[in-house]
Amino acid sequence: MKNIKLKVIGSIVLSIVTLFFLGLYVVDFLNDSEGQTADILIWVVIILTFFNSATWGSDSKTQKDEMGQQIKNKSGKISYYILTVFVFVLWFVYSQINESDLGSIFLLSAFCIGVITFPIVQFLVARRFMKD
Repeated sequence: MKNIKLKVIGSIVLSIVTLFFLGLYVVDFLNDSEGQTADILIWVVIILTFFNSATWGSDSKTQKDEMGQQIKNKSGKISYYILTVFVFVLWFVYSQINESDLGSIFLLSAFCIGVITFPIVQFLVARRFMKD
């Protein structure tokens, strides 16, 4: 019971602090302050840490058991497809805005690499299992 209360209080405090920093970031963004790349990367780390701790908590054994492995595999596959679609949309919008044939060559390259990554990794993993 005490452990649940501590988790709830910790979650509330973390949420308040996150909202506070998000408010500061929005004010800086609206005021066109410099150094937003570092701010964005810091927010990525904060969000990553929040969701990782919310998913697995402090129990590292849960990540390593069979259900934890299934969760990681399924979420990895879903996130791959979401990322591939998102990069395609970014590339398409960028090519429409700039009215060029290929748009950004970097976004196009990221999309192409994203599309071929999953089949290549699948092939390598399958070969590894066939050798065993």
